Amino acid sequence: MKHRVESLSLDLTFALSKPWTILFGPSGSGKTTVLRTIAGFVHPHTCTLIYGPRDRILVSTEDRLFLPAYQRPIRTAAQAARLFPNRNVKDNVKYGMGGSSHAQAEQEILEQIMHLMRLTTLADRQPNELSGGEKQRVTVARAVAAAVAFDGVEKALLLLDEPFAGLDSVLRDELAIALRDWLSRWKIPVLSVSHDVGECHLLNAEVIRMAEGQVMEQGPAATVLAQERERLLARLG
Repeated sequence: MKHRVESLSLDLTFALSKPWTILFGPSGSGKTTVLRTIAGFVHPHTCTLIYGPRDRILVSTEDRLFLPAYQRPIRTAAQAARLFPNRNVKDNVKYGMGGSSHAQAEQEILEQIMHLMRLTTLADRQPNELSGGEKQRVTVARAVAAAVAFDGVEKALLLLDEPFAGLDSVLRDELAIALRDWLSRWKIPVLSVSHDVGECHLLNAEVIRMAEGQVMEQGPAATVLAQERERLLARLG
C-alpha cells in the first residue's frame, strides 16, 4: 500500500494471520490512515488489498478496482464516538444487524454485547445523556454487533481505532479481555490501533509496529514491544 496524506507518505506491506492484531506506533505514524484505507474511506495512490479465505480483492489500483466501503466485509469503529442522536443506546448498538443469517439469534447477540460492554443499564438513554467513555463503548459495541451479524462467505474484519481510549485502566482491562474472548468464539478477526504497551500485552496480540508510515516490525507483543516495555518499567521505577 502506498498513500500520501498531507506530509506523510505510507509505504507498507503486511498480512493478518492472528485473531487480534494491533497497529502500534506514535501519533502521526499512519495507523488510523491504514484503517481508513482498509475500510474504504481513503483512495490510495497504489494499493493491493486482499481479504478472506477466497482471496477476495477489495482494492487493486493496478486493475482500477476499488470496492466501495458499503460492499466490503468490514465493520469499523472510529476513535471519536459517532452515534445517531435520535436513537437510544440499544437502538444505536442494534443498527446494522438486520437482515443477516443470524436473524433468529440477533436478540441474543444484542443482549450479550450490551452486557459485555456494560451498557445494559444504559439501554434506554439518549446519546446526549452519556459520558464520553459511555459513548465510546456504544460505538465499539455497535461495530462488534454488526461484525458478528455479518452475512457473507467470510467473517467480517473488525477495525477498531483505540477502542479503549478514555476508559480507566481497570475497566479497560476487563472489557479488553472479555471482548477478545467473546470475539474469538465468533471467530471475528480484529485489527485495532493502540499506542498503549500494556493493552498490547494484555490482549496477547500480534503487533505491527509502525513509524513514519512504514512497518518496522511485526510479531508477538512480547517480542516486538520488549524494549518499549522495559523503558516503561524503568520510568515507573
